[in-house]
Amino acid sequence: MRASRLSIALMLAALTGAACGMKEAPGAHSTTANQNAAATTTNAATGTAGTSPAGDGAALYQSIGCAVCHGADGKGNATMKDIPNFTDAAWQKKTTDAEMIGLIQNGKTPMPPYKNRLTDDQIKALVSYIRSLAK
Repeated sequence: MRASRLSIALMLAALTGAACGMKEAPGAHSTTANQNAAATTTNAATGTAGTSPAGDGAALYQSIGCAVCHGADGKGNATMKDIPNFTDAAWQKKTTDAEMIGLIQNGKTPMPPYKNRLTDDQIKALVSYIRSLAK
């Protein structure tokens, strides 16, 4: 009896969530949740959210997974070879915005290309954020 009540309660909760537009349980992580986060960042990167490009770039940097290889702090993943340290003033000085844009658009093994996944404004926001990491 108790199990059937619980089953009914769970079904009602699921139906209520569906009726309210809930796509998944709160706190659940999925590709859809990540895509929604990226879509929010997309809108922010185009200026609709009214925040700075570096701030938009920071959210995008996290949401598309840049931090996995480049580190949350931009210093790079120590276990990976040839990952630049974005906080290094010498690296920042020698690397142009055009070079960074090209690398983000076209990728460089093992980094995938993002030209078909990000807008020009999003890429510029990422470059702005990377520039803000210089110490």
